[in-house]
Amino acid sequence: MGKVKGHTNEQLDKLLWDYAECKIEMDEYIAGITANGIQSSADIQEWKDNAEEARYDHKVSEYNNKF
Repeated sequence: MGKVKGHTNEQLDKLLWDYAECKIEMDEYIAGITANGIQSSADIQEWKDNAEEARYDHKVSEYNNKF
């Protein structure tokens, strides 16, 4: 992932988990990460992939917790 510091990491983590928990959609997520310094298309794609994986893992975890 791109190099970020301080509170930006916290903001990026919050965006990631908000997306994973279906609180925001991908367009809001991308707007948030670009506002926090993720600019190159390769970095954006990596963050998108991580977000999709986090959302999948969250949904699987929720499903498993039901049973």
